[in-house]
Amino acid sequence: MMRHVVLPVPPLRACIRNIMIGEFTSADSHLPATPDAQLVIYLRGSASLLEPASAAPMPLAFIAGTCMTPRRFRVDIGSRFIGVTFRPTGLSACFGMPANLFFERIVALEDALPQHTVARLTNELYGVASMHAAVEAVEAFLMRSLHGGGKREPALPALGLERLLMPAAALADGLSLGTRQLERRFLVNYGMPLRDCRRLARFSSVLAQLLAGTPAAVSMARIAVEAHYVDQAHFIRDFRQFVGDTPGRFLKAKDEEDSIYSLWRLNAAELPAFID
Repeated sequence: MMRHVVLPVPPLRACIRNIMIGEFTSADSHLPATPDAQLVIYLRGSASLLEPASAAPMPLAFIAGTCMTPRRFRVDIGSRFIGVTFRPTGLSACFGMPANLFFERIVALEDALPQHTVARLTNELYGVASMHAAVEAVEAFLMRSLHGGGKREPALPALGLERLLMPAAALADGLSLGTRQLERRFLVNYGMPLRDCRRLARFSSVLAQLLAGTPAAVSMARIAVEAHYVDQAHFIRDFRQFVGDTPGRFLKAKDEEDSIYSLWRLNAAELPAFID
């Protein structure tokens, strides 16, 4: 895969993790489960979601919500795309919609946002002549969305792993909320129940360390303990569920030519835009 990953402009960084523009050079792509929603727009070509018994065509522009299961895609070779990865709470903050509406779903952008808004964005993107201009068009769209009018759901702050793993009552008390109020507000802002987000946040912490290290230098047991897993076996069970593979096979496969994990072949310059 050919790609370029950039950090968004400063006003968007509280909501957006990164913006990626790229072109597929292989047909299949596999994405692990994730607590981060994404906005994806195909500028050329198309893709299908591979399901157990079929391949479902994907919209050319869509929002993919947080998900607890890995997804596998088949893409036309040469397809070009631009994608935005939201931070937890970022989808709700940008669009003013409950993020849980997108949980485990892929929703066509035209079904999520007003038609004129989507038409303006796609017209701007299909008319650009450079990667830099495409990124600027998406950033302008996100800035308009972030400062749009209308009623917004009460926000929650971004919560690190240590706070997410606190007992719900203690976490709610620290945010001056009741426990049920926290659970409702968490669902709207983070797009999934607190218990599911805890599991994915812990897994994501491990994945970040694996991507940042080298297979020879990685201590699975140490990483598991640091991410608050009971033991290494528990970590491997979660990894298999959320990736569909063992950590060792994932690390080896992602660097192979035409790997289904090629999106996770990150260099030193790209890593901060994914794992900060």
